[in-house]
Amino acid sequence: MPDSAGQDDNVTVSLDVVWQGTSGKNDARMSEISMHGCFIDSRVQGRALGDIVEFKVHMPGGPWVSLQGELVTEDYPMGFGLRFTNLTEGDERLLAQVVSAHGGDPGSTRSSPEVVEAKIPEAHEARPKILVADDDPITLRMVGAIVESAGYEAVEVSDGREALRSLQQDPSYSAAIFDMRMPHLQGLDLILFMKADQRLQRIPIGMITAERDPKVWEESVAAGACVFLPKPFTPPQVQMMLRMLASKAG
Repeated sequence: MPDSAGQDDNVTVSLDVVWQGTSGKNDARMSEISMHGCFIDSRVQGRALGDIVEFKVHMPGGPWVSLQGELVTEDYPMGFGLRFTNLTEGDERLLAQVVSAHGGDPGSTRSSPEVVEAKIPEAHEARPKILVADDDPITLRMVGAIVESAGYEAVEVSDGREALRSLQQDPSYSAAIFDMRMPHLQGLDLILFMKADQRLQRIPIGMITAERDPKVWEESVAAGACVFLPKPFTPPQVQMMLRMLASKAG
């Protein structure tokens, strides 16, 4: 990785990546990362230097996160180096956690890399609400309980039609978490509806899915989903998803 992508600060990782090339989607591995950039091992050549590469990376905590970077090195057939662009504060926090977990020093970021737990409001305060939609009752109860334990009010519905009605009646949700496959309306349908309604466009959306091929998720990413969590998952992974959604909302 070149100096401009953070060579002095890079750490060795092994993370699944799906990146967008001129020939379509490509599966690859991220082998190095820093707060400034990363190196992706790929036998498929990238684009011209300076181009922006869109990619998704499977974070150690479970979610797939969408990022982008400027192509700064092309080392075919080894891979290519990227300098991160347009990072949000939430993205920086996640990168700092990954770098720290692999023995690196994330240095100073706009926000602390430490995990910030949600502040549970006082009893008399109105709690921010999160809409949770899943047709599996066990998953619905589990995610709802974790949302409640984080200080939010969980509004649980069992299919896409109920979720749509709830959104139409109340646009004040702080976030929404949808199962990708549900009766009546699927997760993608709900995302498209929300992004077409000015009252709901600001609400960050997380997707829970049993789908194993990340390429299938591309339509949802393009539509506006910002966090993916594959099934099966653990409570800490759901908590990380909540922190990511909170950072997108902020």
